[in-house]
Amino acid sequence: MKARHATALAIVVWYLMIPPIGADNRVDAHASLSKWRKGVGFESEKQCDDSLKDAIQNPMTPAEYQAAAKATRKAKMRPLSKSEMTRRTTESQCVAGDDPRLKAK
Repeated sequence: MKARHATALAIVVWYLMIPPIGADNRVDAHASLSKWRKGVGFESEKQCDDSLKDAIQNPMTPAEYQAAAKATRKAKMRPLSKSEMTRRTTESQCVAGDDPRLKAK
């Protein structure tokens, strides 16, 4: 195998995985990872981890929360409480794109 082919095969995308919302409109961090939403993709685990740390350390402002809640209501869905929105961020995880847990069973 040529070196450039081996390099191409070694590249793995890292996803910021966001936990789903249960029927009770609360974060379901115990759901199977295949049910989680793929957020942003990153070229490395470190980039993903850094982005997640930044999101946790800099939570959304009240104005950002109100805008998100308004968009959610406009989509005919029930917005999360601010505490559940914060929990959803802190429960998010960085996962390699080739992680077998991402495949539905």
